[in-house]
Amino acid sequence: MKKRRKKMFGTEQRGVAAITAIVIVAASIGAGVATPVIVDAVDVDPDSPFYGLERLGEQIRMVGGEDQMKERWGEYVSLVNRGKGLAHKSILEEFVEKMRYVVPGDVETKREIVQWMQEQMPEIGMVQLRLCKELCQQLRQELENTPEAEWFENCIRECENFEENWDKLELRAQIRARLRLIREITENIANRYRAQIHKPMDVDVYFDIDNVLVDVDITVNVEVDISAENLPDLSEAFENKLEEFDNLLAEVQIMLEGAPENAHGKHAAERLVEVAIGLKDKAVAAYEEGKIRRALALIHAAKIHLGNAERILENAEEWEPEFATQWYTWRNRWENMKQEWTGEGIWENIIENYNRYAETVRKRWEEEKHKGPAW
Repeated sequence: MKKRRKKMFGTEQRGVAAITAIVIVAASIGAGVATPVIVDAVDVDPDSPFYGLERLGEQIRMVGGEDQMKERWGEYVSLVNRGKGLAHKSILEEFVEKMRYVVPGDVETKREIVQWMQEQMPEIGMVQLRLCKELCQQLRQELENTPEAEWFENCIRECENFEENWDKLELRAQIRARLRLIREITENIANRYRAQIHKPMDVDVYFDIDNVLVDVDITVNVEVDISAENLPDLSEAFENKLEEFDNLLAEVQIMLEGAPENAHGKHAAERLVEVAIGLKDKAVAAYEEGKIRRALALIHAAKIHLGNAERILENAEEWEPEFATQWYTWRNRWENMKQEWTGEGIWENIIENYNRYAETVRKRWEEEKHKGPAW
């Protein structure tokens, strides 16, 4: 596979370079097969008028699935970096199609592919951040005469700050969770002002792309984690992960029971929990069918979604200042309840047998809500 070199020219300059190469070689050896192969070697982007020739060159050279996967990802990153990611969803979708072929999930992934994925991990997050900023810039312009314009302005600054701090590994999990909440709020605003948005379908495309990138990010993280852990017994590893998931799920569900009803953080966390439970159910089904590695990958993915839900709830007081008072009250009540149950020696029992205690938990939250402010 040819390496995607740094873009030294603008789109027009690279186009001229491609034309020059084509004319010279075509004049000397005949245009037929040479032209698309030469364009492929020049390495044009999908928004170039010569991109079709590059793809034809790939077919002529019979480029393999792994190399096509890497090439599509490099192209999409380049587009996003130039603010054109939302207009080229098909390139990302083709990358995912190739990735699913190369990384099927039910067999061990080749070491060199895992290494490539590990190298791409930082770039996936940056792509998500830049696309989020691209959408917020578009919506800020379209809704400039609404109260929400200021929120989008703050969102743009926040995305830029995240980009600057993305290299700090200890902050990435927080940033990923924060992006889930930003998405929830953005989607809410876009739905309310849909009639005022010039191209509402562009907003829908963003959410489709975001869903795809979340799946890509999780797939890459899961493959890297499983490879790094080098687990001797996948069945035992799955059972341990499943137990960890069930315990965390119980705690998050208890937290959600008392969360402020109208807060975006609650709705974002509920969505993530729903996705996590769906993945967990698929993991259990795969395990029962004897597809142990696929089951392990799915439970890993479920835990990532659930972890994001937990982080949103833990940081909601800071991340949703308009609901800060409600979240502050909720946090105090939650911490008091957990401390009380721990002191009584029943906390572990509640976590391990949540379905049995669910109604008791709901009633306890109702009692807390009727006590008034918890400060």
